[in-house]
Amino acid sequence: MFHTISYTGSREEQHNQVISQLKSLIYDEPSRIANLANATALLNFYLSDINWVGFYMFDGKELVLGPFQGLPACIRIPLGRGYVGQALWSAVQFG
Repeated sequence: MFHTISYTGSREEQHNQVISQLKSLIYDEPSRIANLANATALLNFYLSDINWVGFYMFDGKELVLGPFQGLPACIRIPLGRGYVGQALWSAVQFG
């Protein structure tokens, strides 16, 4: 279960604490959606200077909004559209 902790030490040590906490949150849970939702919640808590954290999932044609925390976001991002769609297009084209 998640317990609020105070992250201490160097930036690397803090990152390792977050990774350890994420591993315990998703351990033995097969649901990708549930795991991504917990990951966004943890990252939103840990990264205090951000206003959005989340995941887009590629459905074979475009990116579709997945679990996130923050302001409303684009639901679908086509290949080649905007920065994210262009990055996806490049990844698909050049592997």
